[in-house]
Amino acid sequence: MPSVDAIIDYLCLTEAGDTESRSLQMMACRERVRRPENILQSQRRSGAWSFGADPGPENCFHTALALMALRSVATDTHMPAAVSRAFTWLDSMAGVENHWLWKWKFHYFDRQVRFDTNKTGWPWVEGTVSWVAPTAMVILAHRAWHRDSARIATAEAMLLDRACPQGGWNAGNSEVFGVPLDPHPDFTAMALLALRRSVSRELPIIAESLSYLSDRVIATDSLYSLAWAALALQVWNDGRAQQVAGRLHYRLALTRTSSIPLVTLALAAIASEPQRFPFFGGQQ
Repeated sequence: MPSVDAIIDYLCLTEAGDTESRSLQMMACRERVRRPENILQSQRRSGAWSFGADPGPENCFHTALALMALRSVATDTHMPAAVSRAFTWLDSMAGVENHWLWKWKFHYFDRQVRFDTNKTGWPWVEGTVSWVAPTAMVILAHRAWHRDSARIATAEAMLLDRACPQGGWNAGNSEVFGVPLDPHPDFTAMALLALRRSVSRELPIIAESLSYLSDRVIATDSLYSLAWAALALQVWNDGRAQQVAGRLHYRLALTRTSSIPLVTLALAAIASEPQRFPFFGGQQ
């Protein structure tokens, strides 16, 4: 397998084309990348980011990742104007279920989904309900910049409310038409990372989610899922983290580095040293 240093060398010499890859690449490259221009040049006037340089919709997930990347290269806790604008934009975004009309709709008519409309987080884009991935990332962005918000507790409650009965998280809801949905490893890892500081592992849904995550990925060939799972399990100090990390290293060794997406390589590098990223829940 290529060493972590070799992966970081490769990342630092390769151009990322989208916000997620660029943000995780900046985090993984650590002190070797102190210039945030690659992230800042794609920020919209509103303060938000979208998937890439194209005129796609501004969204909370990529805005949160960009904020985390900027924090990873900041030399102090001072919040630059670009960061402040991004948080102001995030403050204006909320799942539509938070509006009284949608609360009424979900309570009386739209009964095919199950969630508590009083527990809201962040949507992917404006005009949609709260989803797991953007909510988890926005929580982590607030943690990265030590920014307090009254919405964080409600967002954490929303994540717990949306957990699948058997453990883990789906993209946005746990049940449709009375049928429990299957969890996904990526969303499960993101939710676990976001909840690391506020919830005990003794809570049944956390213990079940950690077990689901380790069991689900130990035989997978998806490097992306393995990288997210390895990061989350290590941050939670789970005893199965080493086994999952070993599976990740094994799959990396079988794959040519140049054929692995940058976002996956960056996640693998981050997962190798989670203690360097306290906003994920690791300790410095």
